[in-house]
Amino acid sequence: MQSRLCIILVTLLWSFWACNDSRKPEQPAEGESSGSLKAPEQTPNAGITVEPAGRVPSESEADSLLQLQQQIMQQPENSALRRELGRRAIEVNAGVVWVVGKGRINPKAATANTALNQARHAAALDAGRWAAYLLEWHKTDYATHFGSIQANLPGLKVVRESVNDSLCVVLAQAPLKQN
Repeated sequence: MQSRLCIILVTLLWSFWACNDSRKPEQPAEGESSGSLKAPEQTPNAGITVEPAGRVPSESEADSLLQLQQQIMQQPENSALRRELGRRAIEVNAGVVWVVGKGRINPKAATANTALNQARHAAALDAGRWAAYLLEWHKTDYATHFGSIQANLPGLKVVRESVNDSLCVVLAQAPLKQN
């Protein structure tokens, strides 16, 4: 029992340390080819609700984004779906990209709080991956196929979160222009 408690304590301390780490995230080198977005594995503010830039999409608009993302996963070659997602998700005037991320809640996690934190983190990573695709597609006129890059973005901000018994879904924004 004490070893479990120690493991949980160490994990929590590591999580707090990781969230407060002030290192600068890696930025892609200028002129790198498509599919080259790279960033750290962690999204520092994944569990924090922030004041969003621009108009926040409604619940139904966020659901629409999620449905398009799911269709793209089923039809990765369909550039019309990628363009439609870009049209709905990218707000050029506000300088933001809106994305939805999902994370499954692990029923076998040590505690309910651990399961929820893991699901939040997974949802933020998923949202970051979608933001990376949207930024790449915006740069390449939607030519890059889904499944051809792996990335997470710095600057991703979770704006809204919903949780049910098995799933955590976040609405997040990322800056349209990456430094």
